[in-house]
Amino acid sequence: MTERIILLAALFTLSALFSLRYRLTKSKLHIQLPAKYLTQNSLPTILYFWTNQCVQCKTSQKPVLNSLQFKDTKFNLISVNALDERDLISLFKIKTVPSTVIFTADGKSMFINNGFIDENILSKQIEASTV
Repeated sequence: MTERIILLAALFTLSALFSLRYRLTKSKLHIQLPAKYLTQNSLPTILYFWTNQCVQCKTSQKPVLNSLQFKDTKFNLISVNALDERDLISLFKIKTVPSTVIFTADGKSMFINNGFIDENILSKQIEASTV
């Protein structure tokens, strides 16, 4: 019985590590940020997709983004209602809300996160986008 618990714990740990590694790897899609969203400053940009009906957008993802903005993390935040920007949804293959797409300062996509993403991973992705 103890062996099964240890094996289950090891599998859970490996699963969590692979999940984290997957979220921190660069997206294979290097899509340029549309010109209307480009800014003149040299900061990474986050496109944040949400809808009015999305409870997790309001109660989880938006507070994480606000928290990062009040810290020393420097980035541009562009909030996009997913229902109004269907062309962006298909371009970045957004499957759910909340979702975030992180771009480098020159507008190349680095990370595409479908679903909620916590503050630690998001800050690491922003940091990786500034290099």
